[in-house]
Amino acid sequence: MPDIINSNLEPIDEKDLDLESKFGKAGPEKTSRGQEKDTFKVEEEPNKEMIFAERDNAYNKILSKVQSRKTGNDDQYEIEEDAKKAFEKQDAESQVQHLVDVAMAKGVVYAVKVARHLEDNYVLDKFHDQLLAEELHNALKQKGLIEEI
Repeated sequence: MPDIINSNLEPIDEKDLDLESKFGKAGPEKTSRGQEKDTFKVEEEPNKEMIFAERDNAYNKILSKVQSRKTGNDDQYEIEEDAKKAFEKQDAESQVQHLVDVAMAKGVVYAVKVARHLEDNYVLDKFHDQLLAEELHNALKQKGLIEEI
């Protein structure tokens, strides 16, 4: 027995497929003044340099509070070694604590350089939060590692 499907749908004609005559030619939408309207704008990817500049701007604010004295701790080899020690820590919290210890021992500028060398934005952000915490901020101030402006 053949399967017959009863449908109340109309068959499609050739003229039904001509959408251009039904809806007009596709193109940019016009405003009431006849100017082309931007219906879709492609969102541009943010410039990576701008992202890094914004991130660095936050840390530059912190560094502006730090005394600008030059120490012997700015040796790239020492920064790499301290970064390796921090990287070997198992979780982000212990890495941040290591950076806090480095800041207390060798200065905030040096610790920020070590944190940047880790290239871990999460750890860098958490370290930034710790630097802004009142307890650490006061301890660094007492030790003379930062001063109020």
